[in-house]
Amino acid sequence: MTTRFSHRTVSTIFAASIARSHRQRRGNVFALMALILPVLALLAAFCINSAQMQLNRTELMVATDAAARAGGRAFSEHQTVEAAKMAAVATAALNNVDGQPLQIRSEDSANEIEFGITTQPNGLTGRYEFQKLPTAAVQSGALIASAVRVNGRRDTGSLSGRVPFVIPGILNASDFGPRQESVAMQVDRDISLILDRSGSMVPNLNFDWPEGMDPNSDLAKEAAVAAGVMTKTVTTKGNKNGKGNGKVKTTTSYDYAAGYNQMTYYQWVWQDLFNLPDCPMQPWQELVIAVDAFLNVLDTTVQEEQVSVASYASDASLDVWLVKNFSEIRTTVDAINPGGNTAIGDGMQAGIQALLDSAARPYAAKTMVVMTDGNHNRGTDPLTVANYFASNYPLTIHTVTFGSGANQKRMQQVAAAGGGKHYHADNGEQLVAIFEEIANNLPTILTK
Repeated sequence: MTTRFSHRTVSTIFAASIARSHRQRRGNVFALMALILPVLALLAAFCINSAQMQLNRTELMVATDAAARAGGRAFSEHQTVEAAKMAAVATAALNNVDGQPLQIRSEDSANEIEFGITTQPNGLTGRYEFQKLPTAAVQSGALIASAVRVNGRRDTGSLSGRVPFVIPGILNASDFGPRQESVAMQVDRDISLILDRSGSMVPNLNFDWPEGMDPNSDLAKEAAVAAGVMTKTVTTKGNKNGKGNGKVKTTTSYDYAAGYNQMTYYQWVWQDLFNLPDCPMQPWQELVIAVDAFLNVLDTTVQEEQVSVASYASDASLDVWLVKNFSEIRTTVDAINPGGNTAIGDGMQAGIQALLDSAARPYAAKTMVVMTDGNHNRGTDPLTVANYFASNYPLTIHTVTFGSGANQKRMQQVAAAGGGKHYHADNGEQLVAIFEEIANNLPTILTK
């Protein structure tokens, strides 16, 4: 017997079959999702933690680099271990790692701020390597350091501790401890000193002599002859044999000894003969003392500096090319005789020749120090020269103004154009301090 199904019955059976198939598929999808979702959640958590680790490592690198640079700069300017540590600690705290200021310890036992030197064992094209020196020896002056290393840490032994994961427990880890080190080293410099030798550097100073102290008296001149400051010549005229009218005339003349003039003679009388305080000095003499102090500081640095000297008045000259032996500079500057107008820009153009010479080292930082006590009134504008130098040469221009007659505003603009700093001195003591600060202000670079 043949079973026949109606069209409606077949449709009902087919629909029931499809429904059963859909239910089975949904069950399979639910089972699959139950397996996949935990894996996806685990992967998402892993990615989030990985991104956090990368972010925190970058933050730690930025904070450590900033601390090393600040410590190296302070060590260069102040030449003390304490100043370098204070700058490094303070700068690190200005930078957050995982939302907290980076805390580094200054104690020597922590080894988080270290001092040493850098070398290139593989030659000029090789990497710099840091060699640590005992901090106590650097602090006492027994050893000279030229680099500062900061070890930034967020590990178990650090003040801030380890960094907790956003999603703890992944791969059985709840936190991590990133570390970063950065080295700031001081680099060699080629320096061009641009000195003002205009007439305003040797004004006629009036010595306010106390009563009874006369530099033009025979007593003072005879003392100067005995000290080698003056020479004495006695001339006799007339008939010594009684013939004629019998008159004999003796003339005594005094002249300045070599290396002395009226100014330096008066200063000798003031200081050495009469023992008076606060001896008046010419600006040029105070500049000579400041340049000598500048060179004395360079003599003590571990870096090898080269220095040249250009001077300007109505014209400009390159007086000393780049040298490492500073005795030539001292002799040359001491022998310059100021006088004339003030061509500051021309002096800068003369000085740049030394920094472009073959003796200039390609890896040394180039620095120009422009000093003046007056206003530019001859030749090329110094601001025009500074803008040209800044656009064409990799150098830093510092400016120094001296005395009340100097155009500070113009020289501030020159320093700003040259990426340097402007300094002003009201007296010789301040001028010495400024030149010493510039000598100590060694440029620093990050080598790691």
